[in-house]
Parts: sequence; structure tokens; C-alpha cells
Amino acid sequence: MFLVEKAISSSHFKSKQPLPKISNSKPYEFIANSFHQNLLNHLKTLNLTASDPPEISLSWLSTAVSVLTSIHSESEHHISDLKLSDHSYQVLYMDYSLKVLDLCNLISFAVKNLTEKRLLINYSLRLLNFAGDLPPVEKLNKAKEKITRSVEKPEESVVEAEKGARAAALIDELTVMIGKLVRPRGKILATETDFIRRMFYTVAVITVFISRLLVTVLFGGGRDSNEFIRVSDDFDWAESVNAMQTRMFEVIKRNVNKALEVDNVEMKAVTVRDLINDIVSDDGADKAALDDGVKELASAGKTFSDGVDALTNGVNGLFSAVLKTRNGRLDI
Repeated sequence: MFLVEKAISSSHFKSKQPLPKISNSKPYEFIANSFHQNLLNHLKTLNLTASDPPEISLSWLSTAVSVLTSIHSESEHHISDLKLSDHSYQVLYMDYSLKVLDLCNLISFAVKNLTEKRLLINYSLRLLNFAGDLPPVEKLNKAKEKITRSVEKPEESVVEAEKGARAAALIDELTVMIGKLVRPRGKILATETDFIRRMFYTVAVITVFISRLLVTVLFGGGRDSNEFIRVSDDFDWAESVNAMQTRMFEVIKRNVNKALEVDNVEMKAVTVRDLINDIVSDDGADKAALDDGVKELASAGKTFSDGVDALTNGVNGLFSAVLKTRNGRLDI
């Protein structure tokens, strides 16, 4: 008995290590920190430096859509982890997500116009694929006709005008929804509900920003900078998004709503069309000049095609992510 007591006593006095500190942080605070850090990292991939060309590219737009998809997926993951008993978020998300799904469908319609442009350019390149003698005049004229259709925007159809107007209206509806959100002031999260509100506000603001860019570039039409959602300093990401909104829409105004790859491929296509016209008219253009022009068009066409594929995949990915989240909410 004595030996046991002595051993216990000895062991007790030899233990000098401090007891582990118990964190006072609540579970939602850890989740909030993780979400905001990931968000800042995502936004960094969209920042344009002073050395970047002052143009919006299809590549940048596809990256922006991928960022938006990630933010949607991460927000739902965090909401699920919290296992909220309050279903007010679910009601709000149902309305919000339906509008986003509609926007994805409308944006996909606009991307199809780029796909049709690609088909016309690729067909003209096949007609102009020659290694020896120039193709016959009939082929040259056919190639010129396909190029002309690819670069000259036809009159906007009633359907396209309606879809563009509906897309703009959906963005306005989302903007109104954001304005109705009751946001906690300051950066301290007093309750779990504060975090949910802030996260939903974050996702909605970035959705409106990126969607408005897509709709403006793909459907045409500008927006007054006064219509942008200016985010308050209560959010760590406010400065980044506010600055990005201002710069991107200034770029759009300067470049007449065209993405970089679209502008490049159209310029190369017009050059080839003019060379074909000179050859057919016997106006002095030679085969070597046309051959060089076709090679440059093929190169620009490859970059353009990659951009169209990336944007198509990005929009489809966003639709799938939002639909999955929506279906998951319905199962609760």
C-alpha cells in the first residue's frame, strides 16, 4: 500500500508540463476563418497586375467561373458542417440558386454563339488547306463567305435580345436580394447566424460581379459603374473585389465588350478574307502572303477554341455545383 501511494505521489510531483489550453473559439469561428482564407486565395487568382494586358480574356472568364464554383461548393460544405436548425438559410438559398441556374442556362446560350463562330472559322481553314497550288476560286469564295459570317455580327434576333434582357434582369433581382440581407456590422462574429449571413452575402456579391461580367461580354451592353455593388470594409475581401469590379468594367468599355481571344481571331480572319479578295480580284496578293495569313489564323483559332472550351466547361461546372447543392438542400 505504501509503495503504491509513494509511486503515485512521486509521479504527481514529477509532472511539470502545463495543462493544454482550452480554446474559447466556437466551431463556426474556425469554419469562418477557413472560408475567408480560401476566398482570399481564390480572389488572388483573378487579380490583374499593371503589366497584364488591359483586356478580358475567355481564359480569365473561365477562371472566374471556376472560382465562383469553388466558393459555392465550399459555402455549402460549411453550412452542412454547422448542421443548422434554422432553415431560413434554406428558403433564401432556394430562391437564390434558382436564379443562378437560370443565369447559367442563359450564359450557355451566349457561349453557343462563340461555338458557331469557331465552326465557321474551322471550316474556312479546311477550305484553305493547300500545300501546292492555290485552291480553286470556288473554294476561295466559299472560305471568304464563311469568314465573313464569322466576323460580322448579324442583327440580334428576338430570341437573343430576350435572353440578354432576361439575364440582365436576373442579375438585378440578385442585386436586390443582396440589398435585403441583414448584415452584421464589423468583423466580429457574435453568433453562428452572423457567419451564415456574411457567407451568403459574400457568395451572392461575387456571383453578381462575375455574372454581370459574363453577360456584358457575351450579350453586349455596358453598365454604369454606379450600379456596382460596393462592399463595405466590414469584409476582408472588400478592397480586392471593389477594385476588381472597377478595373474590369473599365476594360470592357475600352474594348467594346470583346474578349481578347475573340478580338484576335477576328482580326486574323479579316486579314485572310482581304487577301482572298485580292487574289480572286487579281489585285496583286500572292500565295505566300495567304499561306502566312492562314497559319496565323489557325494559331489564333486554336487559342480561341481553347478559351471557348474552358468557358463552356466552367459554366457547366457551375450549373452542376449549384444544382447539386440545391438538391442536397431539398433532401434535408
